[in-house]
Amino acid sequence: MDLTLALTYQQQNDNKAIVLTDTTTNWNSTTTNLVETDDMVDGDFYEIVTQSTIDFTTYGAPDNNVGTRFVGNGTTTLGSGDELSPVTPTFAEIDTLTLDTTITGVDETATVKDQVDLLSEFGPFAAQSDLVFTITAALLGDTADSLLVDGLYAITYTVTYSGDGVTNTKTDTLVTTILVYGQVKVATYEKLRAVSTLYMCSDGCPSPEINEADLCGAYLSGIENGAYTAQTEELLTQLVVLDNIITNGSKITW
Repeated sequence: MDLTLALTYQQQNDNKAIVLTDTTTNWNSTTTNLVETDDMVDGDFYEIVTQSTIDFTTYGAPDNNVGTRFVGNGTTTLGSGDELSPVTPTFAEIDTLTLDTTITGVDETATVKDQVDLLSEFGPFAAQSDLVFTITAALLGDTADSLLVDGLYAITYTVTYSGDGVTNTKTDTLVTTILVYGQVKVATYEKLRAVSTLYMCSDGCPSPEINEADLCGAYLSGIENGAYTAQTEELLTQLVVLDNIITNGSKITW
């Protein structure tokens, strides 16, 4: 029985951290028990309900006691009086919890960042509410207190656990991509905040600046609205274009 790992994320307003929150729905869960003639599968996580025929210590358990939880290291068919419950781990059973990140920034270069040991940095965990991780540039291997790089963050969220077992561990993994765009967002807002002042100018007011601010604002809104449905390649393209407009101007003749 696998964990259906899930994360949500939010970027802090100062652009110095993203907050990842574990929203997995099946921590510490059970499913239909295995009984006589059912097969125990190598690599799955189980709890002993009853034991009579099979010696579970042969298959990764430290003992045959009711309640012992272990990762099976072999496949066998349960005999008379044997019952196992396929389970997922409790928070206390987490052996390792890590985050690997590759950032593709507006320069369109992919950079592998330092692995974050979430258990060491934020654990131990007693409840799901503890699984909230503030990821800073420093944790990713960059200068402390620096801004997060804008771009697509391809992240791999990995948990391993073994219960009471003495042989195997089980690993569940979530691979996903999130959009971080705090720096270009702030730059866009700065352009938009200047619009009211520009409208108060004399006839010589540089109205192209107003149009460009509106363009950046519309582009930013398009990125945000499309972030839930767009392909990652499209989001990166949009981010690159907006960053270029902010940095170099739109090159449009207004």
